[in-house]
Order: sequence, then C-alpha cells, then structure tokens
Amino acid sequence: MFRLVLIFASVLTVQACVSVRSNHGYVLERGQTELTGEPGLDSKESILAKFGEPSMIGTFDPNAWYYMNASNTTRAFFKPRVKTRIVVAFHFDGEGLVHDVETFDLADGDNVKLVSRATPTRGKELNFWEQLLGNVGQLPTALGQEGPTPGQ
Repeated sequence: MFRLVLIFASVLTVQACVSVRSNHGYVLERGQTELTGEPGLDSKESILAKFGEPSMIGTFDPNAWYYMNASNTTRAFFKPRVKTRIVVAFHFDGEGLVHDVETFDLADGDNVKLVSRATPTRGKELNFWEQLLGNVGQLPTALGQEGPTPGQ
C-alpha cells in the first residue's frame, strides 16, 4: 500500500513540472512562413483577404495595421516567460495601398516598468479601528432642535 501511495505522489509531483506552451495572437497557417505585402500592389482588402482581421489597428493612425504573435512557456507555478514575439506592421497610404511593411521581434521591444504609486487623498487617513468605531458616541450638534418646517 505504501508503494502505491509513493508512486501516486511521485506521478503528481512530476506532472506539476511539465512546461506548458501557449500561442497568442495571429498564428501562421500551414504553408505560411511570414506575413508579407507588396508595397503599391496590395491593398487593405487584399491584406484582409490573405491574413484576416488585424490584431490591432493604430489608435492615432487607422492606416497602420498590426498582426501580433507571442509564444509563452510556463513551468508549474512560475511566471510565464515569453519565448518569441513577432509584430508585423502594415502601413497604408491615403488610397489604401500598402506603403510599408515592418517586422519587429522580441529584441526590438522595450521593458516597461509600471509604477505602483497611489495618488494621496485629502483629509485624514483612518486606521481600521477608527473607521469601525468612528461614529460611536457622537451626537448631532443640534440635539433637541428641529429643522425647518415645510413651507417656510
């Protein structure tokens, strides 16, 4: 019985160490090696027919389409690591024809560190007990006085 429990525990332990691979974004179809477009020949419609909807359209420039792909690996409970990242940017001119095609990979990216600062609020910061017991024992300032009567 002890051996059976030991085997079961070791199988669960080994299974937790298996790495998991995942792809996000645009995935190349069978036979495709890269996303390309001929400047001056391809249009928005032909790019849409070849590759489908873009992952993102430029916020400030609707004539910039981006197709993104990222491959991640995760082992057990550790933070996922990005193995590859490819961004293909199609830039269109005013007539809707491809003007330029750019390809970016993981080396072209920048690490952006988020700031975890909080904006302070005005007034006094209360601790837990002050919040819980803050109004206990306080009476209205005008005890016994009635407010304005209706119609006055």
